[in-house]
Amino acid sequence: MKHLSRSENSRTISKELMRDYNTRAVISLLYNGDPIPRKTISQITGLTPATISNITSKLISSDLIVEVGVGQSTGGRKPTLLDINDDFGHVAAVKIEARRVISGLYDLSTNKIDGNTTEIDSEPDLDTVLEIIRQDLNSYSKTGEVLGVGIGVSGFISDSGTIIYTPILGWSDVPLADVLLTDSSIPVVVDNDVNAFTLAEGWLGAGKDYEDFLCVTVGEGVGAGLMIDGTLHRGAIGGAGEIGHITLDPNGPRCRCGENGCLEALASDYFLRNEIEKLDFKPPTIENLSSLASEGNGQALEIFQRLGCNLGLGIKNLVNTLNPEAVLLGGERLSEADFFMPRLKKEVLNHSFPEEARKLKIVRANLGQEGWLIGAALLAIRNFLNLPLHHKVRSVEKQEVKQLKN
Repeated sequence: MKHLSRSENSRTISKELMRDYNTRAVISLLYNGDPIPRKTISQITGLTPATISNITSKLISSDLIVEVGVGQSTGGRKPTLLDINDDFGHVAAVKIEARRVISGLYDLSTNKIDGNTTEIDSEPDLDTVLEIIRQDLNSYSKTGEVLGVGIGVSGFISDSGTIIYTPILGWSDVPLADVLLTDSSIPVVVDNDVNAFTLAEGWLGAGKDYEDFLCVTVGEGVGAGLMIDGTLHRGAIGGAGEIGHITLDPNGPRCRCGENGCLEALASDYFLRNEIEKLDFKPPTIENLSSLASEGNGQALEIFQRLGCNLGLGIKNLVNTLNPEAVLLGGERLSEADFFMPRLKKEVLNHSFPEEARKLKIVRANLGQEGWLIGAALLAIRNFLNLPLHHKVRSVEKQEVKQLKN
């Protein structure tokens, strides 16, 4: 996408225009793909050239799309290419964690413009987190119009942006989107943080070549995002992918959700800290455990091996249920993946159905920690553009674009 300054003369797009089905089809095609001419848009959407001309003229007048050069000629004049204007406006992205709030400001192509991290000394209460988010939004608003806010937080999140329950934060029934919308009037989208991470990996990362994949994150908790047929699957009440709270051992350790033997109690930072307490490691931190493992300490390596075994068994259950093409592994603990990834792969492949195991790819997510905020930014962007949470253009659509260009 090209980066052009937004016109001072046309700062808004009417809601009627954004809601229009045909307009949305054009925006979706341009946002999800490469720059293309009006003729190609007409051929793919099935809309008449006159309709496409009318829609694109309005979108160009609003500055949401721009002319970015010319394409190859097919016998006549070279066609003008159209694309989304990255600099039409910015979106804010937020991730709420157990001990900090991280945020960033992004353009419409998820290029980062600014960012901030606020550490929290104690367990975060709602008022503290809201104040941090308000301060960040106020700061970002000084750089230009903020079109929307995307927030990722662990737990069950409703379609309306209410935190139904988050074990890590201990919150329930918090209408986070409504509270922030009342404060600023900026549209707010809240979703599970792993869903946001999965969206980012599907859009820009290790999942972009797959239609069906699982994105499993391990860190303070364990979660999974489900990309099914190219679409992020949230479940009936936003709880799809809560792999951290499947039961591996009914007689196992108590999980912070109140149940016994959850995967999260057996394969997360929560598990690592509990194991460290049983041993005479000084200092008793995950960082020290990692350092000892890198030095070949047998006890440290054995802890990570058990984490990998437990996580692999949990992932195996999802693999046998959903039959994905790939499993992506991400999250804060990916930095220690060398210590537990081999055992994880062994458990998944040994306990999955043979044909599934032969075809399954188990790979590392490649956006790193920035993927959390990129995903939250995508939530806000797609909400603003009124687009569904597809992680990419459908394969047939991509093929049509390629054929029409050639």
